[in-house]
Amino acid sequence: MTFEALQALLRLTLSSPRAAAVQVMAQRLPLATGWTALSLVSVLSTLLGYIAFILSSDQVDPAMAALFASPLSTAVMQVVSQAAVAVLAWRVGRGFGGSGGLPDALALVAWAQVPLILLQGVQLVLIVALPALAPILGLASFAAYVVILSLFIAELHGFKSGIVVFFGMLATSFLAAFIVALLMFVVTGGVPNV
Repeated sequence: MTFEALQALLRLTLSSPRAAAVQVMAQRLPLATGWTALSLVSVLSTLLGYIAFILSSDQVDPAMAALFASPLSTAVMQVVSQAAVAVLAWRVGRGFGGSGGLPDALALVAWAQVPLILLQGVQLVLIVALPALAPILGLASFAAYVVILSLFIAELHGFKSGIVVFFGMLATSFLAAFIVALLMFVVTGGVPNV
């Protein structure tokens, strides 16, 4: 793809996500390329997040400070979480009668990160120039990502309703978080004494 084609795809992603999803899937990217793209956007997102953390370190809560204490582990966590999103989008969608494949799911989840990464770049400028607006842009970016991802997954599986997919994503996220918390509980031997 040329730079102009990528720009056009980005504009289409923001104006008509389902049509953009069709174009992404039309590339027929192999599985290895999907994993590479997912890893690349995850690392870029982590890098921009780390720069934002450094720029606003005087007003960051302790949980965020702990998260960005090790950029490498944060990048690994980001790659793993995005991989989980792609695999769950593929498997859960197939479980509900969808027709999408894993290579397309990886490509779509990776591409859904691109507008978010660009907005992270704008957010870095706001942190320096207009710090009060940076969190608002962060929330708007996340909302845009959720909408784009919902519509991408709907197109991946041939589902008609992006809203139903959104609620499916929400339910899957809660279930996945519960399972991870349960596993952590079992692995650590219960609630730690405080």
